[in-house]
Amino acid sequence: MIIMPEWIASLLEQFALIPRREFRVCSVPEGPEEHELERGIIYKEVRDGYPKWAHLLCPRCGEHIQIPLAGPKSWRITTDWLRRASIYPSIWQTGSCRAHFFIRKGAILWCAD
Repeated sequence: MIIMPEWIASLLEQFALIPRREFRVCSVPEGPEEHELERGIIYKEVRDGYPKWAHLLCPRCGEHIQIPLAGPKSWRITTDWLRRASIYPSIWQTGSCRAHFFIRKGAILWCAD
């Protein structure tokens, strides 16, 4: 699959030629520090070619959410050609705000809990 360069996707969003992505994926070699996290970016930690963790800020309270991408109880993250992220299954922030949501094609789908 051909993946569009980030600068082109951003330009298309600016001119409203594609819908704005609430989340996009950025691959990193190691987990980012708390102060380095930005809203709307899922940091996919990849070590030795294997995805290990996904890091993101909770869209409701801004708390750091870290989910495993390896092991028996792991999530799966995909990226389409427009760099829109999807994460399976849902994410349930068990910390302060108890947010429960899906991320599909870069958009947040809230669960009614």
